[in-house]
Amino acid sequence: MTRRAWLGLVLVILACGAGASALLRCEGDAPALQGPEQLQVGRTPAQIGIEAVDAGSGVRELEVKVTQRDVVRTLAQRSVPGSFFLGGNRGVSERIEATLDAKAEGLREGEARLIVAASDWSWRGRFRGNPAQLEIPIQVDLTRPRLSVETGLTYVQRGGAGAVVYRSPEPLARDGVQVGDAFFAGRPFPGDPKRRVVLFAIPRDVEPSPRITALAVDLAGNGANVGWPVNLKERKFDDVRIELSSAFLETKVRELAEDVGVEVKDPIEAFQTINTETRAANEKQIREIVAESGDELLFEDAFVQMRNSAVTSRFAEHRSYFHDGKKISEAIHFGYDLASTAGAPIEAGNRGRVLFAGPLGIYGNCVILDHGLGLTSLYGHLSQMDVAVGDLVEKGATLGRSGATGLAGGDHLHFAVLVGDAYVDPTEWWDPKWVREKVMSRLGGADTTDTAAAAQ
Repeated sequence: MTRRAWLGLVLVILACGAGASALLRCEGDAPALQGPEQLQVGRTPAQIGIEAVDAGSGVRELEVKVTQRDVVRTLAQRSVPGSFFLGGNRGVSERIEATLDAKAEGLREGEARLIVAASDWSWRGRFRGNPAQLEIPIQVDLTRPRLSVETGLTYVQRGGAGAVVYRSPEPLARDGVQVGDAFFAGRPFPGDPKRRVVLFAIPRDVEPSPRITALAVDLAGNGANVGWPVNLKERKFDDVRIELSSAFLETKVRELAEDVGVEVKDPIEAFQTINTETRAANEKQIREIVAESGDELLFEDAFVQMRNSAVTSRFAEHRSYFHDGKKISEAIHFGYDLASTAGAPIEAGNRGRVLFAGPLGIYGNCVILDHGLGLTSLYGHLSQMDVAVGDLVEKGATLGRSGATGLAGGDHLHFAVLVGDAYVDPTEWWDPKWVREKVMSRLGGADTTDTAAAAQ
């Protein structure tokens, strides 16, 4: 073949290649856009994320606008790197973030639209690429939610609990009671979907004179806080000194350390690790368990205390642990220790459903019951458990037998009550008068002002 023929063949091949490339670069598939189906926007700026992908030539440009009547505002723009000849990142998802501040953009209450536009690196459209557009309807709501608190004057104490009932004329995304930094979620009022009820606590360690309000956030993110008359009684808790014997450290601590995976080089150091790190892990697990408390009201009137039991430790004691006269650790005891005969039957304090039944670190064999509305009870150090997760038990049903499992120095029951994720004083829930006036009267729709509360 002559040189001219070879040159002609090469030119033909190059021309075919250029033509094929041009055909590929002129692909006609527009980018695919994905975002929320609709948006509700309130007084708080909303963060919006849009995903775009183009398999043919890659995403080139992205733009987000909001429109309402005569208002058109560009919220975000993004150019994606690529080249005229090679295109961009084919098949790679690209994201654009936008912040929509309804008030700053001059939007009014009512309907609006979010317009998302995209183009790719195709040579179509005079090299402007294939266009794509996504329209997302927006409901603009700039009105704070309304709460009507039905509960009157409420008397509570540090470490104690209370109940409040309120109404809201609109659906809420989040509602409850805020006590300082602690939050207690609202629940449907039994038998009345237009009302909400909250069992709340005044945590032992909440700041002095905490702000206590009913809180609501609507579907658009607008928030409101409403107060009602609350009288908080302050109280102090006992400081207790506990001397740990060498026998306890050498036997009980070594045994528990092995069970929970704590290395034992020195029993004192092992105790310190168990009393801090293991205790913290156990408390975290307990909070995760009680978070599953349901909305159904299961408890009936007051709780019952362990039969024929003597109180050996009280709620919220600050314990300082000593060995040979030297302080080695400290902790807060968030329950009551109740002792009777060894292996005494442990009964359910109230009607409830078993959330947990198994070994739980420092609490040993442990049963946790859900009584509904965020109220739970814990039974620790059991030698035997006679219930399983999911069981519905009646008040007084046998849960197991007392024991000395976990970090227990002798046979007893560790009994605790939680409202939400806060421990509260069990003595309130053992008191029929307190339960009737402070809780059941609100749930039954009776007068919601604390009567005879001055007796506190």
